[in-house]
Amino acid sequence: MRNTLLLGIFFVVLSQVAFALMDSSIKWLSNDISTATIIFFRNLITLMWVLPAFYLSGEMRHSIARLPLHAIRSLSGQIGMILIFVSLKVLPLSDATVLRSLTPLFVPILAFIWLKEKLSWVLIPSFLLALAGVWMLADVDKPHFSLLSLLPIVAGIFVAMAMVAIKRVSKVAKGAEIVFYFSLTGIISALGLALFTEFTLPTSPAIWGIVVLMGIFGSLGQVWVTKANSLTDASILAPFYYLNAVFGALISHFFWNETLGFWGWLGATLVILGGLLLVITQQRRSKQSL
Repeated sequence: MRNTLLLGIFFVVLSQVAFALMDSSIKWLSNDISTATIIFFRNLITLMWVLPAFYLSGEMRHSIARLPLHAIRSLSGQIGMILIFVSLKVLPLSDATVLRSLTPLFVPILAFIWLKEKLSWVLIPSFLLALAGVWMLADVDKPHFSLLSLLPIVAGIFVAMAMVAIKRVSKVAKGAEIVFYFSLTGIISALGLALFTEFTLPTSPAIWGIVVLMGIFGSLGQVWVTKANSLTDASILAPFYYLNAVFGALISHFFWNETLGFWGWLGATLVILGGLLLVITQQRRSKQSL
């Protein structure tokens, strides 16, 4: 029990590193190619390696019976992804980050409703610490709420649903199958989005290189978060999704010279403390149950 808990936390932390690197790549690409293009290649690169793995698993034919579960996971994840990308274009980055950070608050509630997972009292202080930390990371005088601010909030609900759905699907399907259907849905949704917006191909080898890196980081993040949810309750993993904001801020600080300052470092510390509080409490519970 204890080993699977720590292993699940390990994989979710790795996934947030990968997703932070993916977000940085997307931020770099957003001025050169369209949102539909980014979503298309984000999923195509993943599909290129996961399709052979899924085929060789021998589960392709049997997976048809699990399509309703895959539909919930894939559609909710893709809707959340599109709304996040759009919000990054129409809102200041810090505003979108803070409002998107509400996602982990929805995970335990949805896991309780759908999966009947127990809610622990320690989730409340963990969330409060992490939420305060993310707010500081994005600057304490923000966000400036507007109607457009609903985009990342709604995105957070869909992403939370996708996270809970991963836990449910992982009980009957392996990681390659889950990632395959998610990526396939992403390609279809990207092409549909392109019909109403635009589809612009990269114009230089450097941009193509960043597109490939984005796909690799996204693939690794998807695999690791799927693995994490197969090992540990979704409600336990929820506070660790805040680490995405911490890693993103650190990348900006060291690679883009965007100084965190006192409040930024304090915010990162609070996020980490929120996660540690949950880990320590769960470890004690595990020892007592042995």
